[in-house]
Amino acid sequence: MKKISLIVLLLLTVTIVNAQSSKVNSAYASYTHATNDLQSGDIEAAIISLGEAAEYIEPTITNEKTMVKSKTWRYRGNIYSMIAGIESMRADYPDATEKAIESYSKAMELDTKGSYKDEITQSIVVMYNSSLNEGIDAYTAQDYEKAIGYFQTNIELYEIIGMVDTMGIYNMAISADLGGNADVAIENFTKCAEMGYEAEYSYNKLIVLLNDQEKYDEALAVSKQAREQFPQSQGIIIAQLNVYLNADKYEEAERDLEQAANKNPDDANMWFALGVVKENLKKSEEAAAAYKKSLEIDPDFYNSNMNLAILYFTKASDLINVANEIPVNEIEKYDAAKADAMEVLKKAIPYFEKSNELKPGNKNVLLDLKEAYGQLNDTENYNRIKKILDNL
Repeated sequence: MKKISLIVLLLLTVTIVNAQSSKVNSAYASYTHATNDLQSGDIEAAIISLGEAAEYIEPTITNEKTMVKSKTWRYRGNIYSMIAGIESMRADYPDATEKAIESYSKAMELDTKGSYKDEITQSIVVMYNSSLNEGIDAYTAQDYEKAIGYFQTNIELYEIIGMVDTMGIYNMAISADLGGNADVAIENFTKCAEMGYEAEYSYNKLIVLLNDQEKYDEALAVSKQAREQFPQSQGIIIAQLNVYLNADKYEEAERDLEQAANKNPDDANMWFALGVVKENLKKSEEAAAAYKKSLEIDPDFYNSNMNLAILYFTKASDLINVANEIPVNEIEKYDAAKADAMEVLKKAIPYFEKSNELKPGNKNVLLDLKEAYGQLNDTENYNRIKKILDNL
């Protein structure tokens, strides 16, 4: 009786194992049907076949005999990869992408001899390309959260084959930044900077994002690393400058930028940044000198031209206000003070004109220029600028 029971048990075990193996084969057959259906354009038939394939394959990943076979997981990966690529199936299979990634990873792990490495890799590449296209489409449609999901999929797929998807990490950072997900953007721009992938831009964005979050110490630490690698990057210098200004660290900024400017005396960006800091420290003469140094190096540097024009214009306005406070009976004193103001105002003119030449049509520049010519009683130039403004 015991012999009969043992035989029955063995037969039952063999039957169960065969049944599970049969399900693996059935899953593959249904997947093959789905592939053929898609190639022939019959999407409805493909959906039915893929549903059957998923139903067949799921029990096999918990059976002790089939769950240890690379083939089981390879087939499962292919099935769910295809499901993930069909939009109308995503509602019924919301975790298809995760299951595909999990399956390919497990398939690679169980393929200890590497017999199917190329086949698994090829399947991963197919899924990667599909996910990349979906990510680009989502990005183009400005659905940045959706784009992040696809680029994350690509990153995970590359990890399975022992590679780093630098482009995926960068795309994810860009999408997160545009989508307002600062934490994800910071995490991935950090990775890009560390890997040297689009490092200058990544450092720049990192500094800006950290500055926006008022993480000034972190932002300055990153900016110093960035400056070591890209000492003449205008974007990084300006980003660092903004951190200093927002953090009210003017003295530290002055010290740092003076050292940097002396190390890189031919860097117009550095002298401009130093000029901005000097202005904030109320050192107007030193600020003017720094701006002029910047313009000696690059006469077409718009920001230095504009800042120098405004510096002189503002100083002249302050002197005019002082002159206007002089009692009316002190005519000589008033005339002398007014003359001093006009001399300073004259200094602003060439820098305003250059700014207008570099970026024509800026209304604020033209309004300041018109006012300056009016104060100087330069009717010809006043009318010239007025005509430009009237035609804007």
